[in-house]
Amino acid sequence: MEKEYAGDRPLPVGAGTFLWPVEGTRVLPPARRVLYALGTFGSSILQQTVLLWVFYYYAPPASQGLPNRVAPALLGVAMGVGRLVDAVVDPLVAHWSDHRRGPGGRRRPFIVIGTPLLAVVFALIWRPPDQTVTPANFLYLSVLLGLFFLLFTVVLNPYMALLPEVTHEGRDRVSTAAWQTVFTLSGTAVAFVVSAQLAARVGFPAMGVLLAPLGALPMLVAGAAVREHPIEEPRMDFLPVLRAVLGSHHFRVFIVGFALLWLGLSMVNLSMALIVTVLMGLSRASVGTVLGISVVVTLLATPVVTALAHRFGSHRTLLGAMVLAGALLPLLATLGWWPVPVSPAVQGYVVVALASPALAALFTLPNTILADIAQAVGRDRGRRIEGMFFAFQGLILNGATSVSSVLLGGVLGLLGYGTGLRLVPVIAAGFMVAAIAVLRRFPATSRQGVPGVVA
Repeated sequence: MEKEYAGDRPLPVGAGTFLWPVEGTRVLPPARRVLYALGTFGSSILQQTVLLWVFYYYAPPASQGLPNRVAPALLGVAMGVGRLVDAVVDPLVAHWSDHRRGPGGRRRPFIVIGTPLLAVVFALIWRPPDQTVTPANFLYLSVLLGLFFLLFTVVLNPYMALLPEVTHEGRDRVSTAAWQTVFTLSGTAVAFVVSAQLAARVGFPAMGVLLAPLGALPMLVAGAAVREHPIEEPRMDFLPVLRAVLGSHHFRVFIVGFALLWLGLSMVNLSMALIVTVLMGLSRASVGTVLGISVVVTLLATPVVTALAHRFGSHRTLLGAMVLAGALLPLLATLGWWPVPVSPAVQGYVVVALASPALAALFTLPNTILADIAQAVGRDRGRRIEGMFFAFQGLILNGATSVSSVLLGGVLGLLGYGTGLRLVPVIAAGFMVAAIAVLRRFPATSRQGVPGVVA
């Protein structure tokens, strides 16, 4: 009987047996896996540039001497519209992508067609109709942000859903996710540094035009690197797909732990500029330096994370990284109180550098674990529904970010930028401990992270 490769073991082809990845057709060789991972470089440039500058461009601080284009309160509404569109569209795009049966495969058409449209919308965001506060600007921005996050989902959900299809379980998958982390952080650095330089030199409208192709090209390269083949699986209706996803015990444990993990990380991320300027006592210009050091150390630690995940498994390595992060986060609350003759700034740099290796694991390994879960469920069900798993992860990520924003605002509003700001890392560490407690209940896995198979 013909054999096809499925993860670490060959399985016979026969009725009712679900075999995938298929060696020689879908799983990518190493060079193409790097090209596939390159897509996160482009997506990170576009997304992080919007998140970094849209508030500043449309509602700048009075001290900057720049024109307001949208009232600050309405700017929050416009951003909320974009996030709402993202939340509604994510599972719909996932279901469409999972069940598409046509030329070009299930995922690639979304990437190839959606990416140029995403780049055009990105460039248009920085070209409002008026240079003063007008209703037209508010409507324009609401529509453009809605389109941006819609197209971002159209491209990124199918792109991420390819991970379990184009990689073998174990080292291949972890190394590919590690490359995605490297490119994500590199794209974030470009968004922080290059966008600021372009905005200062040529203005925001020109910045949008210049960065749009820089973000689109890597995503198109990623789409071109993948070779999909037609599949003959019957389609599933939307509700049965939801039941299949939520019926996975592995997924339920993972997604609760992931939500708690992201709540803690988001609180620290959102307050990092305040930690740098208030607790470390540095200038606003130093925020980029602190983040840059974190990015560099995280990039250097990524190969180590890959090796540890191969040696001990993704789940155990992730738990170890969470323990390290949970131990280091409270140190941010003590900056300036250490009984050593060094400044709060130096203390902060030390904590950031020590925590960055943990960040490498926290950014890399959840996607590999989720890909393993999606693949295992697909084998059991005889249906590939990876997109819906990543859609749920995206919903939880956006929801956790929103909740952490509310919590951060409440803590700072109630306790101020002294006690309140010092309490934020402690609360984040509490979420981390809760996440560890949940993820320790993750069912036994193989060293490669395949649910339900004990090595």
